[in-house]
Amino acid sequence: MKTTLLRLSRRAACLVLAGGLLTSCSLLPAASPRPEGTAASQAPQYYSESWLTDDALHFIYSYAGNGGGPILRGGKVLYQGSRSDSVQLVRNTLTGEADYYLVSHSTPGTEERTSTLYDADGSAVMAFPYAVNTTLSGGLLILRDDADVWAFESGATGGIRVYDLATGAEMPVPETALDCLVVDEGGQRLIFNCYDLPEGLTYAYDDPDQPLHQYVLVTDREGNVLLREDGCTAQSLASYRGSFADWLTLSWFRGADWGIAREGLYNVLTGQLLTGEDDSSASACGVGIACLQSRQDSHSILYDLNSDEAVELGRFDWCVMDHTPGCVTLLGSDDPDNPYTLIDLASGEKTAVQRCDRDYHSGNVAVLTADNVLKVYDGTTGALLTDVEVTPIEEARHVSVTALPSGYALLQYDDEDYNTLAIQTYGGEGLLWSSADETEQYTYVSYLTNTANGPLLTAHRDNSDSSNLSDVLDMEGNVLLRRLGSCYSTDGLPDDCFIARQGFDYGLMDSTGQWLYRESIFSSPGDDSGGGYLY
Repeated sequence: MKTTLLRLSRRAACLVLAGGLLTSCSLLPAASPRPEGTAASQAPQYYSESWLTDDALHFIYSYAGNGGGPILRGGKVLYQGSRSDSVQLVRNTLTGEADYYLVSHSTPGTEERTSTLYDADGSAVMAFPYAVNTTLSGGLLILRDDADVWAFESGATGGIRVYDLATGAEMPVPETALDCLVVDEGGQRLIFNCYDLPEGLTYAYDDPDQPLHQYVLVTDREGNVLLREDGCTAQSLASYRGSFADWLTLSWFRGADWGIAREGLYNVLTGQLLTGEDDSSASACGVGIACLQSRQDSHSILYDLNSDEAVELGRFDWCVMDHTPGCVTLLGSDDPDNPYTLIDLASGEKTAVQRCDRDYHSGNVAVLTADNVLKVYDGTTGALLTDVEVTPIEEARHVSVTALPSGYALLQYDDEDYNTLAIQTYGGEGLLWSSADETEQYTYVSYLTNTANGPLLTAHRDNSDSSNLSDVLDMEGNVLLRRLGSCYSTDGLPDDCFIARQGFDYGLMDSTGQWLYRESIFSSPGDDSGGGYLY
């Protein structure tokens, strides 16, 4: 077997580590000039720093969508990126927290780019004389040279670097590594997806058995191999609230067609391996809860993975959709008119369900039973937060359910062509608002943000001028803000905070219409051409 290694050092690139966290390393050299970018002290004071006080890092992507954008800490601008900058908020994949950000800069007069990692104070921590992508997991910084993104297609591997962020120490990496995963919070185990290019071949796409030449290596920090699985690939076992601590999914290829023969759940610290039947699949379905399902007949096994050893919670005839302590929802039913089943794990009682949904933010699960009873369960405790009868729209042919924080839920009724007939909101006390009697219906309503008084919604209409404008509503249907050009939220924002555009301004706004941070959409000549994104 031959492996072609593409090293980062090919550009005579040496890693430069700054003081602060990495006290044993040399200081950063003087920063390269970045004519378009601005430091925090130069940022336009088009807002009050006191309005956004969460002290967390946020990144607002350029309105033009072509690079740049500011990094905020709370309401303070730490870095104002230029159009030529690539800015990345570095979130810990295990905790979801963002304590660092990465900026790739253009070198004036050349096609070269450099990268700098900054901490939450805006201080440079690490610098690289090339462009990189990075992830942070278990205290380990995983880097990949941007130039090597397509290296695998040419049969090249390597280009992966792993550093202990606390000490600056570089971890051993197999020369055949395509990528690296870390799933334990202490960062004691490194998982590498690797590939061996067969001797005599130059390009990976010329390999007729490419999937079978991939393999998984699990190593410790010293590079000792603890597990090797051939013809296999590894993925993080992702859930609605982040990765599972210590567990990952292993998938074995069936052959050259990239089909998956089976999947298993593997604990990188204990070595426990759970495998289902042939042609099985693994999925997350709750806080530390996962399911192994047969692709042939949908039989599934539910496991609690919150402790060192997996605990089997039950076996079911259909695929497990969601789990809350005390009950599960299954994709399958004995009732041909209702595709889901709710099972009480204590009593075994089964209830036919029309629709179900899990709230990504709180973990709450909402089900609408065949008898038009809406139940909302707390995703952490399993407590029944809402148990009320709903008022269906008789002319409707389709209904959707959206679970919301604090026991609330949103229902939308459509006709056979999916035209909206009514929007309804419910809480523990019952129906809060119905648009059924309103002359002009919203075409789409979705969750926006949570507040002390309950969730807020963003609502859209098909406007006669083809504009895409949105209103902000409370759970009783009261319009708090009208005709915003952009209106949505993303993970990591505090309550009562969302990204918005109003007129020629865009940024962060609250439900009173107060700007928490704003910029002009015309900050550069091309900025009136696109939309903005916040991470």
